[in-house]
Amino acid sequence: MSATDERPMRADARRNRRRVLDAARAAFEEEGADVQMENIAKRAGVGVGTIYRHFPTKQALIDELTDQWMDDGAVNAAKALRIDDAWEALATFVRLSSEVMARNRGLREIYSDVSKPIEDAGHDHPELRANVGRLLDRAHEAGALRTDVGFTEFQALMCGLAIVTTYTAPGLHHVYADVILKGLRR
Repeated sequence: MSATDERPMRADARRNRRRVLDAARAAFEEEGADVQMENIAKRAGVGVGTIYRHFPTKQALIDELTDQWMDDGAVNAAKALRIDDAWEALATFVRLSSEVMARNRGLREIYSDVSKPIEDAGHDHPELRANVGRLLDRAHEAGALRTDVGFTEFQALMCGLAIVTTYTAPGLHHVYADVILKGLRR
């Protein structure tokens, strides 16, 4: 590691990075991956070069945002785990996830890429996986969740939810979430 790698980031650079991430998050949520870097720079009030100093490629920025969205998912799963009723906990997580997907085009695009599982795209998130795994385990133990549905099947259904939310009329995400939940119920 070089001496420049070990130096802490200056306060103004930290502020600029935060502004870029906040602007990028809003832009990707509204416009998806097609958003132009110039658009993000304008929203952040910085030059495009500032973005590239922090994120050498657009994909690096998308990866950082994806990590944030996965962090958010882990938090939502943790909130759902606080619900005593195992089925209600799982249903709450599915409904929360559908609400997030309805508002976030960028996240829908990531989950809609069915060419490979999320973790194979470099977006595995151990805390999210563990929290969702606990939700599924609790629902199985309570006899509320079909026995043939594990993490992989649940992940595929959530990706499917992202796809139908992307390609259908706005506002129907709750209908699809309920259909998924009816299919999951034992």
